[in-house]
Amino acid sequence: MKRTAPTAALPRGPLHYWKQMVAMTRRGGFTITDVHKASNGRSRQTVKAYVLFCAEHGHIELVGGQPTIKNRSANLYKVLDLRAPAPVERRPDFADDRGRRAQQLWTAIRALRQFTVRELAVAASTDAVPVTVKRAREYVGTLASAGYLAEIGHRAHPGLIARWRLMPAFNTGPKAPATLAGGTILYDRNLDQAVNLNRPEGRAA
Repeated sequence: MKRTAPTAALPRGPLHYWKQMVAMTRRGGFTITDVHKASNGRSRQTVKAYVLFCAEHGHIELVGGQPTIKNRSANLYKVLDLRAPAPVERRPDFADDRGRRAQQLWTAIRALRQFTVRELAVAASTDAVPVTVKRAREYVGTLASAGYLAEIGHRAHPGLIARWRLMPAFNTGPKAPATLAGGTILYDRNLDQAVNLNRPEGRAA
């Protein structure tokens, strides 16, 4: 089945917020409200949390105030390093069941030369933490969207079972890539890099 990507990413998520913050810094700075107005489909609280996270970790700095339409003062920020990648707030650990399943799936993916989703679920399962076909399909779909996995060959029709393999360049290390920010970000813990998933190329079958 041929996969086509949407022509544009939804204007939301940490990568979008950061892009707007960088652009606004070049024009003199930004407030939380400025970033929120440029971000579709997210609450102001979500945007505020990200801006404050960036400030707390030294990615942006407070440079002054800006008057609002209600004659109040809003904090004005600037990005410190305009060439830096978007900061991503990560979970403090990866030890819950969801994390363990992802780790087991990633370990199996790295060990198998090629696989179907069902074969992967079987290979990744343990007595303590079984992995369902549904969970394996979700993880394969996420990795495929980020370019980590490639489908082997072409299916003649949608009813055929897809076979997948890990792209050699994306065999980045033993730690499983994790999804963050409501599933919009894939964070590679081996490279300390984030991939925007707002432009998926397809899904696992």
